[in-house]
Amino acid sequence: MTFGDRGGIMSRDRSDETMTAPAKRPAHGVTARALILGSLLIPVNCLWVVRMERVSYGPYPSTVSLFANVVFTLFVMIGLNALLRRVRPQAAFTQAELLTIYTMQAVSTGLAGLDGVSALCQIIPHGAWTATPQNHWSAWLNAFPDWLVIRDRSVVQGHYLGQSSFMRPEVLRAWAVPIFSWTLLVTLLLFVCQCMNVLVRPQWADRERLSFPLISLPLAMTDTGDEAGLWRNRLMWLGFALAAGLNFWNGLAVLYPTLPSISLASIDLRAYLTTKPWNAIEWLPVTFYPFVIGLGFLLPLDLLFSCWFFFLVWNLQAVAADASGYGGQVQGFPFVPEQGFGSLLALFAYYIWTGRRHYAGAWKRPGGRAAMIGAGVGILGLSIFGYAAGVSAWVMAAFLGVYFAAALVVTRIRAEMGAPVHDFHFMDAGAMLPESLGTSGFSHPDLAFLTGTYVLTRAHRSDTMPVGLEGMQMARLRGFSMRPMFAAIMLATVLGCLGTFWAYEHLAYRLGTDAHFQAGEGMGREAYNRLEAWLSGSRDALPNSKAGAAVGVGALCTFVLAVLRVRLLGFPLHPIGYAVSSSWAIHLIWFPLLLAWAVKGPILRYGGLKVYRQAIPFFLGLVLGDCVMGSIWGLVGLALGIRTYNFFGA
Repeated sequence: MTFGDRGGIMSRDRSDETMTAPAKRPAHGVTARALILGSLLIPVNCLWVVRMERVSYGPYPSTVSLFANVVFTLFVMIGLNALLRRVRPQAAFTQAELLTIYTMQAVSTGLAGLDGVSALCQIIPHGAWTATPQNHWSAWLNAFPDWLVIRDRSVVQGHYLGQSSFMRPEVLRAWAVPIFSWTLLVTLLLFVCQCMNVLVRPQWADRERLSFPLISLPLAMTDTGDEAGLWRNRLMWLGFALAAGLNFWNGLAVLYPTLPSISLASIDLRAYLTTKPWNAIEWLPVTFYPFVIGLGFLLPLDLLFSCWFFFLVWNLQAVAADASGYGGQVQGFPFVPEQGFGSLLALFAYYIWTGRRHYAGAWKRPGGRAAMIGAGVGILGLSIFGYAAGVSAWVMAAFLGVYFAAALVVTRIRAEMGAPVHDFHFMDAGAMLPESLGTSGFSHPDLAFLTGTYVLTRAHRSDTMPVGLEGMQMARLRGFSMRPMFAAIMLATVLGCLGTFWAYEHLAYRLGTDAHFQAGEGMGREAYNRLEAWLSGSRDALPNSKAGAAVGVGALCTFVLAVLRVRLLGFPLHPIGYAVSSSWAIHLIWFPLLLAWAVKGPILRYGGLKVYRQAIPFFLGLVLGDCVMGSIWGLVGLALGIRTYNFFGA
């Protein structure tokens, strides 16, 4: 596998290209057996993800841009395929088939993850279970259509208390309509996202030559015909052994506490900041995750620097606010989520502007025309959905605008930089619109819809739009048609939604979310408490001018950074780093990214591109070793019903 020298429109670090050139000859593409096997694996994968993230306290593969469980699945399939190739070479799976299955499992992982469809399982029954005569929930539930929630408390008792079965006829009848309705909404949203992918891929991949760093590992893993490929590289196996060995030892230390562990997880420096104004910093963890260091090595130097630099800047804002006394006077100050939201909107505008000529001519191209028609049909379907739910047209338009803008920015960030995290917590339409505009202009159905969709927009850790674009780009690079890959992605979307509903409720009715799920109803509680605050008037009904100003500040800072990068050669600060570091997940990875920056800089400075490319397999090995061994511990925990080593998470 080779590594070229192309960069994104906002990146000058030409060393960070991790994709190979398109295949010179067509390869066998998406096949029926790949679709069948990928479809059969989806419910199993959904059950695994839900069990790990909701019941077993980790690992949390859906919170990182490269899903560890899917890498592990691909690793196992490649091993089995190698055996099959020895026994029946003609029956062995091709690279295209392996990449199709990989993409389908990645889509289903995003849907089953913490910020996907599994969170909808908390929304649908929550109101019926928590309603009492004292909290007036029975009346407020009337703002929800009957086909989006369950109102019968007896039906959801098993969901919370367990010792029951989701497959009971009366339970299935009660859940069927909400499951169908939410699956329809999610499918329409993601269909529009995939149509957007068709529109942006030629601009980003073919014209701007973005590097798509996150596809480098699956491409290298499946390049079985390359005699000097990843599997024959000693540096890769050295990195694999180091990461897997640390992971294995720490897993043993969890099972046998008498063994000393090698701490890679959070060491909170906040404990040493006890005096004002430094104690305004709420959390300052230091971690040493090998797979984050490995992913970080693929990032451009300026982005690596910007991520940890701006993370410290956000914390210094809290210190400055406390020192000035302003933080205690104005609730929410310095409005970091609002600044991050402004940055997200600014990035969206920047990316649309830089590709305006391509998008203006998209209708003249057959693929672009089909994508635009598809997106239009999808948006029409979403509008009809909103109308049926009683949502005001302007609220639905604002929700869709924010959702698609955030999804596109996350997709671009991954395509250009391969950032390990991109969560953008609490930057959804339901948080920003009422916060900035006040709640007086929203009807009860408007607020109910923003409550129901809260879990789909609360964070963007496991968005599947970037997964879809990466699948299409891998198809393009390996010379097989992207249309069947589009179909595989949409098939995985529908099956992933249904598989997640089944997996979550199967475990819920058997175990009970109250007793055996980790924060099993946390997101449902967050969403409904916010709705209660809106409807009871305990949250401001008038616009919050300070929060709105913070959105403008974030947008302005992002535009200034983008302009400075264009005008000043070697300017070290990246607007993506400013945006990504404004949210929660950066706390867990800022220090590994700093370490990757400290290692990569000298390699490029003193060894040049040649040494850098030679070192890449070692860092891919760190990623692969951590993903494989971490997933094995996850499987051990499932098999034995115990908590095992969590290689990533707070």
